[in-house]
Amino acid sequence: MPQQMTRCGGFSKGPLTLVARAATVEPVAPRVLYVPYVVGREAQGMGAGPLALAQPAATVLGTDDVHRISLTEPRTTETATCFDLNRQLAAEVAAARAENVLPVVLTGNCHSQQAVVAGLGTDGLGLVWLDCHGDFNTPETTETGYFDGYGLAMVVGDCWQTLCATVPGFIPLREDRVLLAGVRDVEAGERERLERSAIHCVEVRDIGRLADQLEHLQAERISLHIDLDVLDPAYGRANEYAMAPGITPHDLIDAVAAVAHHGELAALTLSAYDPAYDEDGRVRKAALAALHAAARA
Repeated sequence: MPQQMTRCGGFSKGPLTLVARAATVEPVAPRVLYVPYVVGREAQGMGAGPLALAQPAATVLGTDDVHRISLTEPRTTETATCFDLNRQLAAEVAAARAENVLPVVLTGNCHSQQAVVAGLGTDGLGLVWLDCHGDFNTPETTETGYFDGYGLAMVVGDCWQTLCATVPGFIPLREDRVLLAGVRDVEAGERERLERSAIHCVEVRDIGRLADQLEHLQAERISLHIDLDVLDPAYGRANEYAMAPGITPHDLIDAVAAVAHHGELAALTLSAYDPAYDEDGRVRKAALAALHAAARA
C-alpha cells in the first residue's frame, strides 16, 4: 500500500514523493537558552524543568555557552509576564542565529515557540511540533483558559495578535509550514480548528513515518519543538498533563535524527518538563538522548 500524508485540515491525502537530500550544512556550535518559567511563575512545576536540564544539556552538547532568560521587570499578570519573556527569548534567538550558533531552548511553556519563530524569521522556515496536546486553542475556543494552550495558534497568527507583534521580528508562520505530531488530547473547539487548518498531522501510531512527511513542509530549515509529554507515560511522566498513548523514547530519538538530517536544524526546543513527576529520571534521560541525537546529526 503506498504511503500517504495526512493534513489536519480536511484530511487530504496524496502519494508521497521522497526526495533524497544531500544537504551540505556547515556544523554550528550550540547555545543553551533556558527560560525557567511556567505561565509566568518562576522555577515552579514545569518552570523548574529548564533549571534541571540546563547544565546536563550543556554537557551533552559540549558547550559552556548557556544563557538564562529572565523578566526585564516585575509583571502583574500572567499574560504580560509571558510576553515579556518571549520578547527576551526572541532577541536571544536572533542573536544566536546572527552568530551562526544553534539555539537550544529549554522552557517551561510551549508558547515560547512564538518567540523562537520570531527570532529565526519565517523565510524558508518549517516547524515540526511534537506534543501530547494541540496547543491550537484561541481565547474564543478554550475550555480552560490555560494560556499555554494558545502556543501554536500564536505561531500562525490566530490569536493575541497585538501582543505577538511586540515580540521583535515576529511574522506569523503559514499553517502549511507546520507539522504536528503525537497529539492525542485536544478540546472540541481546538479539534475543529485543526480540521479546518492546513497543518500537517502525524498520529502517534504513524510516528515512524515522520521523516517521509518532512518534504511536504517545503522548508529549507526547521525549528523542532518537543513538548516532552509527547512521550507515553509508561516510559516516564513528563508533567501532570501527560496521557497515553504516546511515543517511545526510541521514537523520539528517531524523530529528532530525521529532522536534523533533513536539512538545516534552525533551532531545537524542549518544553514542559516537570522534574517532580519524573521520579526515576527516565524523561530526563530521554530528553538528553534527544539532544545527543541532534548533536550527532
